[in-house]
Amino acid sequence: MLKWAAVTVGVGMLIILAEWNMARKRKGGVTPTDRRRMFGIFWVSIALAAFVAGMIYVAD
Repeated sequence: MLKWAAVTVGVGMLIILAEWNMARKRKGGVTPTDRRRMFGIFWVSIALAAFVAGMIYVAD
């Protein structure tokens, strides 16, 4: 059950890493707006991981 939740969080972290690298390479660098977006992606990935874990728990 926790494996798929961890995979979901891992995919979210990879998306955040890609966002960070793209923002870092821009002329202005990483702005507060970029940080807010990455923080939002973090919480969405946590919520989706909880949803996945809950669905697997209910299915068992």
